[in-house]
Amino acid sequence: MTSAERLTSRARHGGHREMLPELLALATDPAARPDPAWEAGAAAIQILCWEDRFAEAGELAELLIERQGPGGGHLCDQDMPFAEGFLVAQLYAGVPAQPRLRAAADHVPEGRILREELLWLAEQLDLRPVEHFLPCHYDWGGPIVPREDVIGEWLLDRDFAALEPREKRVAWEAIAKTNDFARGRGLVESGELPEQYYLRLWLAGWYAVEGDTAGGERMLLAAHERWWPYKRWDVIPTCEVVQPTLRRVVTDRVRQHFLTRPIGPEAAGRPA
Repeated sequence: MTSAERLTSRARHGGHREMLPELLALATDPAARPDPAWEAGAAAIQILCWEDRFAEAGELAELLIERQGPGGGHLCDQDMPFAEGFLVAQLYAGVPAQPRLRAAADHVPEGRILREELLWLAEQLDLRPVEHFLPCHYDWGGPIVPREDVIGEWLLDRDFAALEPREKRVAWEAIAKTNDFARGRGLVESGELPEQYYLRLWLAGWYAVEGDTAGGERMLLAAHERWWPYKRWDVIPTCEVVQPTLRRVVTDRVRQHFLTRPIGPEAAGRPA
């Protein structure tokens, strides 16, 4: 296990705040080996977002790309959360993202994932708001979408309680795809919840636009138990604190829960 993996595991055990200084120290150490440094940096960016230290998240992303991009290492095969760092710095700290995205791309060799993502985002920011490019964006408050061609729409006419577990998963997907919050809220009130992490966030965002902070809080707390890291350096999801709509229901209780409770494999007692 690398130094970064040890730190990220300790963070996922509920020590996010305690591990942040050590993650930052490793990420910014010019003598550190490249991969542990950027992995620690990725984890640190996630925690910085939860601490509302968005300007620092952008600065850390900038530093790591400047240092490691020219070498063409594994950092150049990533996108999030480094690109995300520039976006949240614009949205919440007022630091324009486009020039930083383009400047960072210049440090990454042609044809690498990170370079293409940075340049694509720089172009797209002229067309859509920043939040559209952050994770877990939904059309909260928007109209119901027609059911035609939506996978699982045939399940929507059946008694939900009588569905098999696999069918319930598909039905929840269809409910979210059609943006039918009224139906979703009715199911929640009857004791049903989607298993999928991101669908609990979809519900939380709808509660937010409905002005139901308590309902949104419940959904975010329920989402915590369903989150699982995509990468070995993932220590905490960021959707909750980077999406403006979800931030409306990130109460002190939610923030404390996410930053101090075991999450992912550490919560389940399993290795990452």
